[in-house]
Amino acid sequence: MQLNDLLKVIQKKIDLNKCVASMKRTGYISLIEPFLKSVQFNNNAAVNEALNEIYLEKQDYKQLRESIKNYDSFESVGLAINLENHNLAECRAISALLYRKNKKFTKSIEVSKKDSNWKDAMETVAESKDSDLAEDLMRAIMDMDDKELFAAMLYSCYSLIKPDVAMELAWRKNMMEFVMPYFIQQMSDMSKKLENVQKSTEDIKKKEDKKEKERIEKPLDVPGGMFPGDAMGMGMGGPQIAAIMPAPGMMQQPPMGGMGMQPPMGGMGMQPPMGGMGGMPPPGGMGGGFGGSQF
Repeated sequence: MQLNDLLKVIQKKIDLNKCVASMKRTGYISLIEPFLKSVQFNNNAAVNEALNEIYLEKQDYKQLRESIKNYDSFESVGLAINLENHNLAECRAISALLYRKNKKFTKSIEVSKKDSNWKDAMETVAESKDSDLAEDLMRAIMDMDDKELFAAMLYSCYSLIKPDVAMELAWRKNMMEFVMPYFIQQMSDMSKKLENVQKSTEDIKKKEDKKEKERIEKPLDVPGGMFPGDAMGMGMGGPQIAAIMPAPGMMQQPPMGGMGMQPPMGGMGMQPPMGGMGGMPPPGGMGGGFGGSQF
C-alpha cells in the first residue's frame, strides 16, 4: 500500500525502465499507476507504454487519448494497427488519432469515415493542410445531404476549401444559404488583400517618384568648375571662353615672317613674301623689306 509513496521518494535514484520492467514481471504494473502518472512528464517510452496499457485495460479511453496527445515517446504505429479493427469504436477513434500523429492523414480519415466520426476527420484535414483531402471530405459530406455538417466543414477547413468547389457543391445540393457565410468571409479577405496590394503599389510609386525628383534636382558634378554650353552651342566652358575671346572681325593677322610663320599660299588674297621661306629676301635683291639696304 505504501509502494507508490516509496517510489516517489526515491524517484531520482531509480531507473524508470528497470522499475517498469520489474513491475511487469510481477503482473501488478497497475499498482504503481499513480507513480507512473507523476513521472510521465519525462516522456519516457517505458512509462508511456505502461500507462497506455493500463488505460486500455481499464477502458479509460479519455485518459488514453490525453496520454497519446501529450506524450509521443512510444511505439505508436503498432498500437494504431492493433486498434484499427478493434470491436469498440473508441479504440478505433484512438487508432485514427495515432495515424494522424504519425502524419498518415489519408489512413486516419479513412478510419474516421468508417465510424462516421466526422469531427475527427475534419480536425485531421485541417491539420494536414491538404486541399485535395478537404475536397474529398466535402464531397463525402455532400452525398449525405447533411446541411449542418456541410456548414461545419466550411468553418473547420475554411482556408483549404476552394471557392469554386464550395459553390459547385452548394448549388448541386441546394445549400446556398449554408455556404453564404463562407462567401462573405471570402469577400472580406479578398478586399483586405486588394487594399494591401494597392497600398504597397502606391508606396513603391512614391519612392520611385522621390528618387527621380532627387536625381533631376541634383547638380551635375563637372570637374574644373566647367559648365555645359548654353543654348548658342558654345560647348564646354562656353560662357567663360566667350568672355575672353575677341569679337568676330577683330582678330589680327600675324606679321609676315614673324616667328617663322607664313600664311598659306594664295590664302585670303595675299601674296607670298619675296625670298621664299623665312620671310627674308634673297641676297642682292631689292632693298625693300626688313634690312634690305644692309644686304
